[in-house]
Order: sequence, then structure tokens, then C-alpha cells
Amino acid sequence: MKEKIKTFFCILFLICVLPYLITICLKEKNQEPKAEETIADLPGEGDMDVENYLLGVLAAEISVNYEPETIKAQAVIARTNLMAAIEAGTDLPESLSREELQKLWGEEGFTDGYQKLAKAVEGTRGVVMTYQGSYPYAAYHAVSAGYTRSAKEALGNENMPWLEGTDSRTDIPSEDFLKVVFFEKKEFVQRLRSAFGEIALSEENPLENIAVAARDGGEYVLQIDVGGKTVSGEEFRNALELPSACLYYKEVEGKIRIVTKGLGHGLGMSQYGANVLAKGGSSYRDILNYYFKNIEISD
Repeated sequence: MKEKIKTFFCILFLICVLPYLITICLKEKNQEPKAEETIADLPGEGDMDVENYLLGVLAAEISVNYEPETIKAQAVIARTNLMAAIEAGTDLPESLSREELQKLWGEEGFTDGYQKLAKAVEGTRGVVMTYQGSYPYAAYHAVSAGYTRSAKEALGNENMPWLEGTDSRTDIPSEDFLKVVFFEKKEFVQRLRSAFGEIALSEENPLENIAVAARDGGEYVLQIDVGGKTVSGEEFRNALELPSACLYYKEVEGKIRIVTKGLGHGLGMSQYGANVLAKGGSSYRDILNYYFKNIEISD
């Protein structure tokens, strides 16, 4: 008799509790997915969604260690360039895949990095820069040489008036502001010959046939004569894999010493300078209006 009573109450308990347990399970199943679960929608998997694709672009362009407003400013730059490419039918900016993001941030930093960029993308959803109704070339670089560059001077292009030289001396404390590189004379000459062909340079005294022909207002080299051949400062920089075309060279103790200022081409927004502004309380719109002249920020 006692066993029958126990069985009865067990069945009654299951009848009362089972629906509740089922409800809990279903509720947990329908909860908002974590970053690791939503990452399947990132670029390279299915049709491209602009805002989702943008997250992978942003990851390739800026460190997640920057201030939220700095990352938002970069998100608007990335979205502007992405929309310009879509409109023109040209190659889209690089967008990192899930696997590349995991490699970039590591397993432990993946969720935090994803969420920071997702907030920047969502917090600027649809926001782009325009100049007289069109998407401008939204240039950016890591660290300026103290002043950003004018497109009119740097590129010889008068059709990009939004890219003017801007005071960015707040970049000076950056560890990437000043770099010193030494080359053995033989390596120095070989690199330049590999880039520019047969040029009149001697391995004994290569600098006697190298001369800067022009600099812009930010002190970046515009043109430099290399063994009788005139090349751009950016071409010279790339040949030697230098941080910047704002450079100065000298022979020191039998080697070629090159001192550079800044990191990148120096046009548009300095990410380091933008981060200083963000730390001082500037919004992403303030930052963009500081580095880009007479642009409209709209969604």
C-alpha cells in the first residue's frame, strides 16, 4: 500500500513540474545569442549585409584598445569607403573572417573585441560622410608627423578639399611618432635598385646621388632624386619599408641612418590623434569634423 502511495505522488509531481521544466528549457534556447554564435553572419558566409560586413572591415583597420568614440569615428570612415566602393562597383575594403578575428584577438579576447566593434557599428548605424552629396575619399592613418597632409600637396589633387593639413601635434607622445632605422650601404643600394632599376648609386657613397627635391607642408617628402631618377616620397618609403615618407637621412659611422616621423601616409584622420581627442571628451562627430573639412555627417 505504501509503495502505491509513493508511486502516486511521484507521478503527480512529474505532472506538475514537467511543464515548468520544459518552459525553462525553451526560454534558454531562445535567449539572445552570444558573439560566438552570431559570428556566423560575418563576411564570407552567405549574402553580404553591409553593417555586418563592416565589422570585419573595422577589425582590419583599428585596434579595439582605442576609445569607443575613436572606434566609432573609424566605423564611419569605413562605412563611407565601403559605400563608395559599392556605388562605384570597385573592390570592397578587406573584411576579416571569424577565423581571422579569432587569430587576431585570441580565444580569450574574442568576445570582448567583437562586442566593442559591434557597439561602434551599431552606435553609428547608417552614418556616413558626404561632400557635396557624394562619398569622399575618407583617408586615415595611424600616427601623423605632427600635421596631417593636404591632398592638394601630397597627391597633386585639387578635387579633395576635405583633406587639408591639420594640426595633430598631440601625436608626438606616440611610441610610433619617431623611428630610427640603420642600413648597411650595400643593402641600402640593393633595395633601391630592386625598386627603381639601374640607378647611378655607388655602394661606397650612395647618398651623394640622393637628394630630396620637394617636401609638403607636413614635411613629408614629395619627390626625391635617387641616382638620376625622380620618384615619389611614398615610392622611396615603400622601397625601404619605412614607417613614413616624412624622413631624413644621413651617413653615421659607415651606415645609412634614416629618421622618420609618423606612421602611415599622413592623409585624413590620425587614429592616435583622434584617440587623444576622444579621451578629452570629443564625440566621433567632433573628431571627424576636426580631421575632415566641410563634410556632412548624415545617416
